[in-house]
Amino acid sequence: MRSIADMGGMQGFGPVNRAHDDTRFKAEWEAKTFAVNILSLAAGCFNIDESRYSMERMPPGEYLNTSYYEHWLYSLEDLLISKGVFSQEEYQARIAELAAKEDDHAA
Repeated sequence: MRSIADMGGMQGFGPVNRAHDDTRFKAEWEAKTFAVNILSLAAGCFNIDESRYSMERMPPGEYLNTSYYEHWLYSLEDLLISKGVFSQEEYQARIAELAAKEDDHAA
């Protein structure tokens, strides 16, 4: 069965927009997402097949409207919670803590 992630040969999505620079990461969070994924794989938290399968379970509308590294981030969050590395509650608490820090810096 094809998932939204298996777009090879699909029609109607327009041309692929290729960047004209050689910057691998467009933002710091992308580099961090990449690094945490690689470290989590190396630590045995999950394997590459589980990572790919997790990305393939991303809701189709969300998949189409997010970037490459947002797919990685979605998978990373999904797997680290489902594998028990941290709980959904711990994750939400940390997100709230980081948002509060960001608000403090913006003020």
